[in-house]
Amino acid sequence: MKTILFSGFLAVVLVVGGYVWWADPFTSEYQVVDEKAEVVEEEGVSETPVDLPPITLASHTVVLPDGSDTEFLLAKPFSIAVAAEELGKARFMAMSPDGRMFVPDLVDYQLSHAGKLYILEDFNEETKKFETKHTYLSGLRGPNSVAFYTDEGGNDWLYVALTAHLVRYPYKAGDTEPSGEPEIILEFPNTQAPNAKSVVWHITRTILFHNDRVYIGIGSGCNSCEQPEGEIRGMVYSMNPDGSDGKVYADGLRNAVGLAWADIIGGEESLYVTANGVDHLGPEAPDELMYKLTEGEHYAWPYCYETDGEMLEDNSVAWEKPIDCKSAPHSLSAFDPHAAPLGLHYFREGNPVLQGSFLVALHGSFEPGIKSGYQIMRVSENGEQEVFIDGFQASDGSRFGRPVDFLQKDENSFFFTDDFSGRVYYVYTGEV
Repeated sequence: MKTILFSGFLAVVLVVGGYVWWADPFTSEYQVVDEKAEVVEEEGVSETPVDLPPITLASHTVVLPDGSDTEFLLAKPFSIAVAAEELGKARFMAMSPDGRMFVPDLVDYQLSHAGKLYILEDFNEETKKFETKHTYLSGLRGPNSVAFYTDEGGNDWLYVALTAHLVRYPYKAGDTEPSGEPEIILEFPNTQAPNAKSVVWHITRTILFHNDRVYIGIGSGCNSCEQPEGEIRGMVYSMNPDGSDGKVYADGLRNAVGLAWADIIGGEESLYVTANGVDHLGPEAPDELMYKLTEGEHYAWPYCYETDGEMLEDNSVAWEKPIDCKSAPHSLSAFDPHAAPLGLHYFREGNPVLQGSFLVALHGSFEPGIKSGYQIMRVSENGEQEVFIDGFQASDGSRFGRPVDFLQKDENSFFFTDDFSGRVYYVYTGEV
């Protein structure tokens, strides 16, 4: 697949991790939709960010637990291993205060109540695998993201972002099940938007703590519509850990899936997001995106979209309150249409290949034949891109994986989830 370089492209993908096409919001009948132009692979082409060393990809054969193997192309000097499997639709993970990995299993996109939350622990540095797995919670509806927070009194809390609620549980070191009852912190809209023109709406919510505030990516209730005034959708929302002082941090974001605060070296600390755009403009537009957010800004959905570095009006709908698309903010970096950027992580310190850059998980187009995404990209602080990991989709269109989220282990290693194969992978350098 081609290496995509920053020129301010934007995003559209009906990201399967983000929304569902429903026949009835209370039945299991649904269809996820995605359209995407084929990505043309350009071998030997590699332009690099100014402040980052160029990436050289090397082939790595990974032997899977069942004895089969697969091949990845991975940035030197890193290696890759399967750290855990049989995790279902493994989504946005977190490390507990006592050093255990919590991984939510979304199960499916039918708003099932069968979601789970797993604990992975006893990581073996020699085998590169977790030796112990517990089921911490079950019977969850749409668990997409988890996070931990320690309050002023020294009490630890586990937050779980579900489709209809943000809940928290008291947490104690070594727990294999909650030590108390869940507390509802915030309720999310739980049906399709009433004025939606299609049957698409987003079911996943992503959470992130920063400076004693919790930030939540909440997708829209439709593919493309003007949502009811005051509805908490299509935005990044911020509040205190107890749910008080809620406010809109940034609006006009159809589906901001991945969140990352980054303290850029020599610059200001900012919130970055990946976002996915509308699906009704065909296979060539709009581009997928990554934003550096400004608090209080409106990011132009549903009125405008970005393609090939230009902000254009979406004239497919007669809007009641249109905005000036020429003044709408552009993305920091953008990817091919339907590439589905999800998780992102900023590496402030570490191996020179990653130091001062982001990794972005391109979940990939829902329809395998579209062949967009299915990579992990390195994105520089100014938005330039290179492929960091390839090999989640074969040349014939068959898929092996769909990367979702990152969790840094130390300066030279990290984990990422794959909700297609139900695995957590471990990526590390030879020094680890």
